[in-house]
Amino acid sequence: MKKILFKFASGTALLSLLFATVLLPAMASSHAEAPLISMDRYADNTDVYAFRSTEAGRTGFVTLISNFVPFQDPSGGPQFFRFDDNVLYEIKVDNTGDGVPDIIFQFQFTTQRVNNNTILGHTTVNEDGVVRNLTDLDYNMPQTYSVTRVEPSSGRQGRLIASGLRTPPSNVGPRVTPNYEAALGQPAVYDLKNGGKVFAGQRDEGFFIDVGAVFDGLAFRSIGASGGVDTLRGFNVNTIALELPIEDLTRSRSIPASSTAPDAVVGIWSTASRRTYRVLEADGTQTTSGGWRQISRLGNPLVNELVIPLGLKDAFNAIPPTSDSVAVPAVLDPELPKIIRLIFGAYGDFNGTRYFIDIPPPPRNDLAQIFALGIPVNPVTGPNYTTVIQGTDGPHEYLRLNLAIAPSATPSRLGLLGGDVAGFPNGRRVTDDVVDIELRAVLGGTPFTPAFNRPPNNAVGDGVSTNEQPYLTRFPYLASPNQGNQPRSTNSPAQFSEEESAAPPIVDGEGKLLNRKRG
Repeated sequence: MKKILFKFASGTALLSLLFATVLLPAMASSHAEAPLISMDRYADNTDVYAFRSTEAGRTGFVTLISNFVPFQDPSGGPQFFRFDDNVLYEIKVDNTGDGVPDIIFQFQFTTQRVNNNTILGHTTVNEDGVVRNLTDLDYNMPQTYSVTRVEPSSGRQGRLIASGLRTPPSNVGPRVTPNYEAALGQPAVYDLKNGGKVFAGQRDEGFFIDVGAVFDGLAFRSIGASGGVDTLRGFNVNTIALELPIEDLTRSRSIPASSTAPDAVVGIWSTASRRTYRVLEADGTQTTSGGWRQISRLGNPLVNELVIPLGLKDAFNAIPPTSDSVAVPAVLDPELPKIIRLIFGAYGDFNGTRYFIDIPPPPRNDLAQIFALGIPVNPVTGPNYTTVIQGTDGPHEYLRLNLAIAPSATPSRLGLLGGDVAGFPNGRRVTDDVVDIELRAVLGGTPFTPAFNRPPNNAVGDGVSTNEQPYLTRFPYLASPNQGNQPRSTNSPAQFSEEESAAPPIVDGEGKLLNRKRG
């Protein structure tokens, strides 16, 4: 049988391309941010969240979320959207500060087929065509998954903590997947033996940003809290989520005594990996073998998409946090705020106002601490706030979460900049407006650079301050996915008058409609 063999490039060669550029997150989430991963969306990590659980009765738990498969058109059938059986999805935790994961949660998926003789795929008419529960036979390509906990530093090779769990189908529409959240979404939340929970499945794209304006030279429709366009509205993503007892993540295996205790802060990031070899058979099947190669990586939103040079984006996705020390010089003198200043000076006419932005001079120690080193105890944030992992040996790019800081009773979308110590950059909640926070941080509009903590530096935003769908108040927090049979505002049918609608359509030789006008 004829075979075609593919092999991933050696990771050693990629690691040799270490870059001298800023590791500063900026303005967007990680969607198709590098050449290779843009062609492999089922391994594309889009967002990572880490926060103390806010659901009633769950304050002793922490929630970790990682999203994959960006820009899902809800109507994209008949296969719709699954996790890739050939990808190893991982959430990693560093609780000692050396950039090496001390705890790894591995998710692996397996797809079954109920009926190979249908013309459809993901769902079909094996019974009545309606998927009423996770084991319904009309769910024609169900996925199961396992979760393994690995602790490399302790020598533990892996402990299976869950297996045979089902993912819900994509939200096809009200006829095929009726009552989606109650019948399919929430039943896919499983309890773990340690009291925690796990979920894997489709969710609403909860990241909000006017991304079209970002890539059009920061042509924001508004630089305030409203007036922008949430470009990701109506799309879905695939989510893996864990809720775990706080003590399951600390180096001491206990709840931290205080927010400045040695075990209070952990680093969190997510990766996706593929096998080194893939063989395509003549009959269309494929097999994979060899070791795992990391091809996607994400911690803070976002390092790679708008900061890393094009020629090095793929390399960044392949390296671990232990290689991040080379970026320190560039963090101290980043290019991005200079570009923002240039663009705003040339094009920044908002409501008749032209903004000329002054930015802090190097060295930008404030940015190095916020995003690469952790914020130490200091007079600005007070004696009880820090995101430094005690014992850290250098800069590592990942989310830092202080597990001893309780959820806020009055959360601010601006996190720490809004006086809310439970929000970004202390972890990241689904409601945190990381776009506005990071725009202000790169321009020096924070208390860490008081001379520049003034408008517009400390007031700029992209005009989008919240998701269009309300988040859930329970695990897994991200909203129910958008259904396929529900037109978005950008593709709604044209409107015709009652008289025009009653008349038979008249078309010319090229199929153009002659007797109706779009309303």
